[in-house]
Amino acid sequence: MIILASSSPRRAKLLSDAGIDFRVVPSKIIETLDHKKKPQDLVIELASMKALDVAMLHPNDIVLGADTIVVHHNEILGKPTDEKDAYRMLKTLSGERHTVYTGVALVKGDQIKTFYSEAEVFMKPLSDIEINKYIQSGEPLDKAGAYAIQGEGAALVDNYKGDFLTIVGLPLKDVLDMLKTFE
Repeated sequence: MIILASSSPRRAKLLSDAGIDFRVVPSKIIETLDHKKKPQDLVIELASMKALDVAMLHPNDIVLGADTIVVHHNEILGKPTDEKDAYRMLKTLSGERHTVYTGVALVKGDQIKTFYSEAEVFMKPLSDIEINKYIQSGEPLDKAGAYAIQGEGAALVDNYKGDFLTIVGLPLKDVLDMLKTFE
């Protein structure tokens, strides 16, 4: 059995749409962002912590952990703490390019396999009215960088380079390839 160590409905939908049989068992770790670490190391570490936390209770299953962050001018943007923080993040990203990193960890027993994926996103210049309207939708409050490219936040994005699903939060093709190495 595959276990998703995340309560993210986006990650669950991606796995479901891919025909993967899985269960959701959210990790109970508290995410802390160590701003001194390289973004790629940070997302792998957080994904690994989530997967290992759940794997302790499910040693015979394959546990999938993932974590996504947004980096703009070396500032790591996780999930906003509130609407004011979401506004700050979106104002910072307005008209700018940033990088999205998603780290993935797969754990089964004493095996752990990790990787990260990155993509660049170019945001449109955003007015205060556009930002506040988007914040009022509630969508940005639990998303890294305060936006969801697969939702209403798509209207904020000019274009992107790289894997769309990395930006969503689970680089599915790479996950499926890595899952095959456990079978």
